Amino acid sequence: MQFGRPLFLSSLFFASIVWPSICPAQEYNQLILDTIAEMPKGGVYAKYRKDLPESSRFDDLHETVEQLGSAFKVGMGGKLEVSPEKAKGYSFCSSATYLLFGEVIAKLQRDGSVPKNKALNKEIADVGSKTEVIQGKMDGIGIFGHWNADGPGTAVLFERLNLGDNFSTYEKARPGDFLKIFWNENIGKGERGHLVVYLGESSDKKSVQVWSSQTENSDGTSGYGTMWVEKTRIKRAVFSRLTRPANLAKWLEFSPEQKRSDYLIRIRETGSNTEELKKVTRLAD
Repeated sequence: MQFGRPLFLSSLFFASIVWPSICPAQEYNQLILDTIAEMPKGGVYAKYRKDLPESSRFDDLHETVEQLGSAFKVGMGGKLEVSPEKAKGYSFCSSATYLLFGEVIAKLQRDGSVPKNKALNKEIADVGSKTEVIQGKMDGIGIFGHWNADGPGTAVLFERLNLGDNFSTYEKARPGDFLKIFWNENIGKGERGHLVVYLGESSDKKSVQVWSSQTENSDGTSGYGTMWVEKTRIKRAVFSRLTRPANLAKWLEFSPEQKRSDYLIRIRETGSNTEELKKVTRLAD
């Protein structure tokens, strides 16, 4: 577990960012950027609270899962409905990025780019029991369970469903790519990581700007927002670019056993290594 459109989100960015050119193939990245502007701002970044009595230390994390679940609904005709404001109070990185992902998919269903399917939307909306999610028992199980898992959860989901490409180099990165940051060398067991949306890099190419839910954003708030990260702090970067969202429907072809990632479940106990990560995610340079 991991704790009429404008051209760009000008309010989120500084003039020092160097923007790559945008081509028609990047329309999903643009949609992701546009949708960030509609996400909540600020709030409480949920984490384990050592300062509280033992019985209350997981309360913020439990509240995050409950709020995320309340933000998803399958409406009339089986359409996916996402209400980001219902999850504005509490968040962590994977809940924030999944909320964003869900709203993007809901928009694509409305315009017909992604098929609307009641059974699929029920599984997208099912984030799981707050206790099991926070205990890590749902890591690698279900769609959100993949997204929220320690290790390269989002990249595993992208590879299994062929939603887009996974890669590791900043040179290929474009604003709107999902990015799993590893703060240490561990993958899974012992890992410290952060799941974000990549927004661009500084003019000197030494830092990147990201959107997610953070302990402290650049404007001093916590929760939903943006921050700058020096590349020297990032031990490993795994980018995932959404290019084939309609392939989400492949999830319905999976058996119950296939809706579990043995890799993501196992590495919570055993850890993983770079070679295995690359193989499982088909990670390109």
